[in-house]
Amino acid sequence: MLRRSSSRAAGVSALALYVPKLRVDLKEWCEWTKNDWTKVEAVVGASFRIPSPSENAYTMAANAALRLILNNGIDPQNIGFLGLGTESSTDNSAGAVIVRGMLDNALKKLGKQPLSRNCEVPEFKHACLGGVYGLKSACRYADTDGKGRQAIIVSSDIAEYARGSSGEQTQ
Repeated sequence: MLRRSSSRAAGVSALALYVPKLRVDLKEWCEWTKNDWTKVEAVVGASFRIPSPSENAYTMAANAALRLILNNGIDPQNIGFLGLGTESSTDNSAGAVIVRGMLDNALKKLGKQPLSRNCEVPEFKHACLGGVYGLKSACRYADTDGKGRQAIIVSSDIAEYARGSSGEQTQ
């Protein structure tokens, strides 16, 4: 979440994460695929997370944004910018709008106001840099157009590599 006050520059004031519950143990994966555990552990680590069948880049982004709002007492009506940085969008025109709809529905179920009607919802689609570009844009928003409002940028991706590829264990 980004905020601009008259006495300080725009910047990060809070963070929240959402990580899927399902986990692939890479030591077991190495036994199954006959990969070198020592190399995989040194480069990748012990495991990676995967989304459940009911999760996707949008649900993970909405969960992270909801956690950020609830854990930091943010007034949803004060959010003027909700950006999505991803390369995993399945809708090439409305990914951030989908996240906003999920977030609004979740807030309403909790008896809270939805995001402001005037909230901007851009999507930044560019591999690993989508989130960085979104963060830079959110800072610009908070520093210029925001006028005391808050900005949220969410990065959400699902890496999918073919079985047997060199990227498989980095998912």
